[in-house]
Amino acid sequence: MITDAQQARSRWRRALRSGALCAAVLVAVLNMRMIVFPRIDKPRPVDAIFMLGGPGERRDKAVELARSGIAPVLVVSMPGTWRCPDAAEIGRDIQVICFWPDPVTTQGEAREAGRLARIHGWRSILFVTDRSQDSRARLRIERCYDGEVLVDAVSTPWRQWPYLFAYQTAASVKAFVWQRGC
Repeated sequence: MITDAQQARSRWRRALRSGALCAAVLVAVLNMRMIVFPRIDKPRPVDAIFMLGGPGERRDKAVELARSGIAPVLVVSMPGTWRCPDAAEIGRDIQVICFWPDPVTTQGEAREAGRLARIHGWRSILFVTDRSQDSRARLRIERCYDGEVLVDAVSTPWRQWPYLFAYQTAASVKAFVWQRGC
């Protein structure tokens, strides 16, 4: 015979499992929105193009945007790329700034974006990254830079998505919970 206490514990366990399942589904949906289907901006004239380091064809996209003439400055974060583009490669009178962030993370890149914007008086920057980093990069950058932030993203090969999904989820938790400032 099942006692009232056993029935209450059983109901409590079912409610707890249901709550955990709902929380897991909510986290998965939010991650999908932030990582797989982020808001991507259409490139338009800005004060600078800023390539964040990492996987994908970011460098090619940043150079292509610089060649299009939408900004007089191209900033390249060196992690994830093999060399700094030169004026001959871009084919225009574009100022190129290459740097190594400190720390070598999106947070370090956001800090450098804020610092360079203050020095040069930039009011708008187009950031180039990959789709998985878009939302987290916006969060980091908006903490360090008060101007207009646009983000254009390159495609990511499907074989990299399992790793990037896990990485970006953990990095987003770190950004939201532990590293809340610039």
